[in-house]
Amino acid sequence: MSEKKLRDHIVKIRVTAAVLSLLLLFFSGIAILFMVLAERSSYTAQMQAFVNEYKINVERQYDSDLESLETLAAFISNHWLEALEGRTDNGSGSQGAFLRLGYCEKDTDKITISLTKNMGQDLLLEEQSPKVQEIVKAAWEGEVRISRMYSDESFGQQVIAYCVPVYDGDVVTGALLGVKSLEVFEEILNNATLSQISMDVDWINSKGEYIMSSENSIIKDSTENIFDMPYISEENKAAIKRQMSKGRAFTSNFRRDGKTYPLYFEPLDQNGWYLVCTDRTSEIKSPVYFRFVIVVFTFVVVIVLSIVSILYGSRFLRKNHKTLLELAYYDPLTGAYNLPKFREEAGELLNADSKYSVVLLNIRHFQYMNEIFGREGADQLLRSFYDVLRDSLKEGECCCRYMADEFYVLIHSQNISEIRERIGKIMEKAGTLGSSIQKNYPVYLYAGAAVNQEQKSGDQNGSRTGTMEEHLIHNAEFALKHAREETGNALVFYDEDIYQADLFEKSIESHMEQALKEGEFKLFLQPKKNLRTGKIDSGEALVRWITKDGSMIYPDQFIPVFEKNGFCAVLDLYMVEQVCIQMRRWLDAGYAPVKVSVNQTKRLFYQSDYIDKLCKITERYNIPRESIVLEILEGLAAESIPELNKNISILHEKGFKISLDDFGTGYSSLNLLASLEIDEVKLDRGFLAYNGPENKKVEILMTNIIHLAGALHISTVVEGVETKEDESFISGMESDYGQGYYYSRPVPVADFEKWLESV
Repeated sequence: MSEKKLRDHIVKIRVTAAVLSLLLLFFSGIAILFMVLAERSSYTAQMQAFVNEYKINVERQYDSDLESLETLAAFISNHWLEALEGRTDNGSGSQGAFLRLGYCEKDTDKITISLTKNMGQDLLLEEQSPKVQEIVKAAWEGEVRISRMYSDESFGQQVIAYCVPVYDGDVVTGALLGVKSLEVFEEILNNATLSQISMDVDWINSKGEYIMSSENSIIKDSTENIFDMPYISEENKAAIKRQMSKGRAFTSNFRRDGKTYPLYFEPLDQNGWYLVCTDRTSEIKSPVYFRFVIVVFTFVVVIVLSIVSILYGSRFLRKNHKTLLELAYYDPLTGAYNLPKFREEAGELLNADSKYSVVLLNIRHFQYMNEIFGREGADQLLRSFYDVLRDSLKEGECCCRYMADEFYVLIHSQNISEIRERIGKIMEKAGTLGSSIQKNYPVYLYAGAAVNQEQKSGDQNGSRTGTMEEHLIHNAEFALKHAREETGNALVFYDEDIYQADLFEKSIESHMEQALKEGEFKLFLQPKKNLRTGKIDSGEALVRWITKDGSMIYPDQFIPVFEKNGFCAVLDLYMVEQVCIQMRRWLDAGYAPVKVSVNQTKRLFYQSDYIDKLCKITERYNIPRESIVLEILEGLAAESIPELNKNISILHEKGFKISLDDFGTGYSSLNLLASLEIDEVKLDRGFLAYNGPENKKVEILMTNIIHLAGALHISTVVEGVETKEDESFISGMESDYGQGYYYSRPVPVADFEKWLESV
């Protein structure tokens, strides 16, 4: 990503952050709105339940009164009214429920008072309230009625009257009238609900006039009609009238002293009456109120934190724009470009002018310099080396640090001599950098260079893929591999030979899996002579790649490639299986068991399922595992001897033998022999290469290694035996085995079987 693109990307991130914040606020607002509506709905449902509780109690009261009257009416007849009158003063029966009970014969104007608290005389119907007359006449028609509220002067209070028809058979003969005080209803309205909630409750008629109100009702206040309330808007009053005319339950509100109060209207089943309730204290909460508060609070906190985080992140990006660019495009240790920035700059320069070359430089053996100079000293060496590179650049050139000690340089030249001279000066200056950090240590470089030839002859390597800078870097990397193999300061240019080697390596990688499937990897065996018995009784398995056309690819050509790409782990197990297959054939043919060594690479040896795979292979062919000797390189012990011994111990338990190959190369130490639980050690062919009358030190060293191994119960094999003198030399040292061209080159299985026949 270019620097401009990165800037644009940061702007997009900030814009996105702002949009996300707005969207988060918007959707959060909607979510909170829905939660508020849900809580209000729950609150309204609860208030409706409380109002309905008052309604049930009021209706239950007058239904009970009517039921009492109807019960009395069933026993009334003209000839026993006198008996009822004789009980007027006993205060029992229905007396306690009504202020007055009266019987009015049909189509007469006389009300006979049968039970009363303070009156014993008959009354005339026409002298009663029109509301009483109305319900009596309705009762004569067979209806059960309750009057509207009226003022009874005899009792000096507001009352209501009940009236039910009296039958003689199926004929209405009169009406039974009961007058009821409103005190019992007032008590109902003043009582709390079952949930111990007290509300302001008013009982109104269809005209809005108050029949009864709870104590200190804020609804009634000082008015006699709800429609005279100054706190209810005219619009709401009109809406209330419309709803009441329909006889439905509904809600409204009024505003008083800066506060809005809800009004809940619940119709009763008589005379168009309504109960009107409100929560004056605002202490009534919905069942989900407290959970709602917790959820909303948590939601708001999360929203605030999210928005703050988004805004902070956006602000951080704006403030740290320069830092982000440095992190994205510059090496933090040296301040040089990193590889992405180098690719970007190189691409732009190459697009403008193709006359460039790319050089990759590495500090030789840099991994040891951390130990020699210390971490800070090694870092200072890298910074100083970058200063040398930077000072060598001309206009239109650039360089970068890729990783560790690897640096890339784009040189504006296609002249090999000029490039060689410039890189030589860089190497000369770099060689003195050790003294600059008080360490008298020579610094050597190795470098690979690739000259861009496209302007002159097109793409010399055929149709390439990728950009021009990628192509040059790839070629320079391949040249660097060849430079690494040299010593001291070295510069290698990518040329036709390296190109062919590159093509060959790619060909190997592209064909390796198919070759494995088609059996092109062949088992060869090199005999090992038992120097104590003088017989060939074991061998080492080696692989040869023989293609379909019969040509052979040798191990030194493909093994390094496989070690790099990891295919060696697959090939090693394949060779173990080929050995087991061949051993099975030998055993079935009656040959004596023979030990065969098989090389095992580090990449395979530490795989978690490695030992299981080995065991399954030997079980598949029923091969005695002590016949399989697994050869490992001493480099396996470089990381962790305890971990290596752990795996060796498990392999021993399974029956396998372990051999340490190429002892004496790399970083061998006698400590390895004492530390590793191995069964065999193979001395590298290099020991015999230095053998001779003039080199007694080699003889002394080999003799002592062999004797030390014997004392540790480790058998020894000396590699590189090429002459009779070599064999005599190692026999005199009491080596157990010899291996080399003196006995045989690696041969196909059929040739190896000739030695087995002589065993």
